[in-house]
Amino acid sequence: MNLYDLQDPLVGLPMATPFNKNGDLDLDAADFNLDKWKKTEVDVFIIGTASGEELLMSEDEKVTLLDRISNSLPDNKISAAGIDNPSPKETLRLADRYAQSGASLLRIRYPRDEKLIRSYFLEVLKHTPLPVLLMHQGDPLNFGVAPKPVSDPEILGSIASMDNVFGYVTEHDMRFESTVRKYVPENKKFWICNGSMILLGTLIGCNGTTTAFSNIWPDALKELLKIGIKGDFEKGKILQNQIKDIDNLMLPYLYAGIKYCLSLMGFKGMHSRDHGIDIPVDIKYRISESLEVVNLI
Repeated sequence: MNLYDLQDPLVGLPMATPFNKNGDLDLDAADFNLDKWKKTEVDVFIIGTASGEELLMSEDEKVTLLDRISNSLPDNKISAAGIDNPSPKETLRLADRYAQSGASLLRIRYPRDEKLIRSYFLEVLKHTPLPVLLMHQGDPLNFGVAPKPVSDPEILGSIASMDNVFGYVTEHDMRFESTVRKYVPENKKFWICNGSMILLGTLIGCNGTTTAFSNIWPDALKELLKIGIKGDFEKGKILQNQIKDIDNLMLPYLYAGIKYCLSLMGFKGMHSRDHGIDIPVDIKYRISESLEVVNLI
């Protein structure tokens, strides 16, 4: 499918990377998990994200996984590759490699050094082989909390206005992002970054999402986006609170929390390379209860 043929609202899945007990990339598990996700409302599968333990993976592993996913998708879904590198030259090298591996889109974070942002994107967007989804994520491992913005709204919006930009993904500060919205053209996607903030996101003009919670219940996110875009906020309150109940329990434990939910839901390869995150027994019990309430397990 052509990227621009996808119909709003869109759900992007920053895919949890499957590893076996030895910490090796598990491609058989990836195939199994993808078969489950293909039956959901996910539109874009993003490889190389904080949810996917990107900092703990090699470049070759990301390319291998991206290639596997890209070649296994139905016509109505696409793959994307995540890049977080302040060097335009290195970003473009990665972009070419990811394009050759089947990606239709690049998800690129704004550099955290404000002085680099404009020159970086002037170079990258001029030469990129694929459209770019801009990710305003000042601290990738600070799940669910708003760090300091990487620049002011006018700068972020001016970058989003450039050619070859597909869209923009917010940070968690809704007051700030409601101002950014004024500077992002209507023909660019404007996505909310957190499952617990879907209704708030649609209130400031969001028309899609990519969030850790997409791994867990993408169909609920799609439905809630539709409800919010229609302005029927009262109708969406119960669903938003159900999402938030799971999200609040899961998200403090980063990818370990995501993978614990997925393991309960029957996904495979849900071992993490970071063994330093422990989920307390009482939280595990509450996560299980919350998933049962909405019939996910």
